[in-house]
Amino acid sequence: MNSKYLPGLDSLRFFAAFFVIISHANQSILKLGIDLPTTLWPIFKKGGDAVDFFFTLSGFLITYLLLQEKEASGTISLKNFYLRRVFRIWPLYFIVLAIGFTFFTLIYPVIFKEQFFRFNAWHVLLLFVFFLPNYAAKNYAVGLLNPLWSIGVEEQFYLFWAPLMKVFRRHTLGLIVLFILVSCLFSFVVNYRLIPIPENWMNVFIFLKFHNMAIGCVFAYILHHWHTRYIDTFLTHKAIQALVISALAYHYVSGFRFLANPWLDILQSILYGLLILNVSSIPNKLVNLEIKPLLFLGKISYGLYMYHMLADYALRFSFQKFVASSHYPLVTMVAYHVLLLALTIVISALSYFLIERRILALKHRFA
Repeated sequence: MNSKYLPGLDSLRFFAAFFVIISHANQSILKLGIDLPTTLWPIFKKGGDAVDFFFTLSGFLITYLLLQEKEASGTISLKNFYLRRVFRIWPLYFIVLAIGFTFFTLIYPVIFKEQFFRFNAWHVLLLFVFFLPNYAAKNYAVGLLNPLWSIGVEEQFYLFWAPLMKVFRRHTLGLIVLFILVSCLFSFVVNYRLIPIPENWMNVFIFLKFHNMAIGCVFAYILHHWHTRYIDTFLTHKAIQALVISALAYHYVSGFRFLANPWLDILQSILYGLLILNVSSIPNKLVNLEIKPLLFLGKISYGLYMYHMLADYALRFSFQKFVASSHYPLVTMVAYHVLLLALTIVISALSYFLIERRILALKHRFA
């Protein structure tokens, strides 16, 4: 299949961002002292699973686009690849980083009469600047900057994957198979603690989700090289499509409690990969996600992910006095989730039209 636009993926991006947002909203509700049975529902705690979707999708899209470039030009331009990533990822990353450090170092001490950072802030700032936010977030309390950890993992993936795809462009399938084997083995070694690992690196390695990305790479290869054959398999039957969606829905509502990581990660990524292919590339798709409001929300989903913690901090601060006098905790919880989602959408839309769209135009011009 040779197409740069794959339908439905923007909508899937929004759903993933939505689960991240309500997951952090649930944490804020608990911090505000609102203890409701609904806060125990698994669906309010699926932010990590939604991030795994982003990792799978990232591996899928990056590999698919690199495969297309290789087919069209016979090679892969690393300069253009990294320029595209810089224009897409860096602006919002550094905007949120600047806002977060300004707030925690200058504003927070004035409001709360104490320092937020209990560590050398300049040391941690350097970790963020040089794209090691996953090390910073897993070893220090960084507050609203915590979601940036996943951006670090993706940047580290881009750092080695594009060069490997260029060097082994004649042996792509073998490279992907090797990537799956190595990344899954690494995940098993870390999760089951098969070798001694320093504590400050343990959580970093646990959340280094290259195996999710590797599984996404497989589905990209299937789409690019075996699309016609895939359409003819039982995996595209509507009953199987319904089974995939039902399995994911069950996991988000109840959870696959019989599985632990990394087995759960692997199963999830396979289901995500099937969902991505079946939503975007087959004629008899069960669900059509080309819905304008969802497509727009998916288009600003990077902003939704990056800005939602800024909105969450502002909203939680505003809710503190209200919660203390509220006799309707359920209403308060619903209001918090709705307001957080609405505020994040407004901020992200403004960012998209005022900042991102202009920078993305430069991406298309220079890369």
